Amino acid sequence: MAVKEFYETIGVDPTDVLKRFGGSEAMLEKFLKKFLADGTFVQLSEAVASGDRELTFRAAHTLKGLAGNFDLLKLQSLAAKIVERYRAEDYDAIPALFEETKACYEFTVESLNRYLG
Repeated sequence: MAVKEFYETIGVDPTDVLKRFGGSEAMLEKFLKKFLADGTFVQLSEAVASGDRELTFRAAHTLKGLAGNFDLLKLQSLAAKIVERYRAEDYDAIPALFEETKACYEFTVESLNRYLG
């Protein structure tokens, strides 16, 4: 599966992200592997489970940025919603949003793992 196929799987046009990585699929692949190894999602999971609001905010904000760097747009949007709910002090909405984010993250990781083989 090529980079373009991975992005098609997640419903994103890869043109912009490839530009961001100098047009190099190899460089993009290198950094996508680093995304897989990143512990931010685990941190977010633990923070939501423990009710740690501050850590939930920081981890969601970091995940939003990471996802944005790779044009993982749906994941970025869901993480942004968690950040927005935190800022609005609507803490009760966060667990349900986290479940949506988790499903999206798992789909993204599964698709990426298929791509990276």
